[in-house]
Amino acid sequence: MASSAMPPYGGAVLRDGSRGPDVALVQRWLGGVAVDGRFGSRTDAAVRRFQRLSGLTVDGEVGPETWDALYESWAARNGTGEIWPGIPMRTGQSGATVKSAQQRLKTLVPDLTADGKYGTRTKEAVTAWQAVHGLTTDGILGRRTWTSLYSSTSA
Repeated sequence: MASSAMPPYGGAVLRDGSRGPDVALVQRWLGGVAVDGRFGSRTDAAVRRFQRLSGLTVDGEVGPETWDALYESWAARNGTGEIWPGIPMRTGQSGATVKSAQQRLKTLVPDLTADGKYGTRTKEAVTAWQAVHGLTTDGILGRRTWTSLYSSTSA
């Protein structure tokens, strides 16, 4: 069965010590933990609690099963759709949320590679999007740029 998670699982297991927008998204889906993009002891405890309550293997890691279950739980309470991960995305970050944004940026920059790595080309594409849409051109995919991008494009 195909995943309904938005964005689809990116392939990297998230665990204590992981960082970035995918961790922030997991934190948003979990609720009740600070959304800072850092997978620490509180996020680990929340993931374990969620896994235990959901009948999943309790290992404190977010792999494909936990990712999909977290999204499904979130969507059941809040409706389906992709949400702002909660932290700005910038050069050096990677993951499913970055890949999703890259796929949407391709409407403006068709030759952008959607590889999930926020590098120079992604920063340039974000800056171009910001310029076209009258946003601050800093190359950072913050809340205003995210809202513009996700309200103007389809996945």
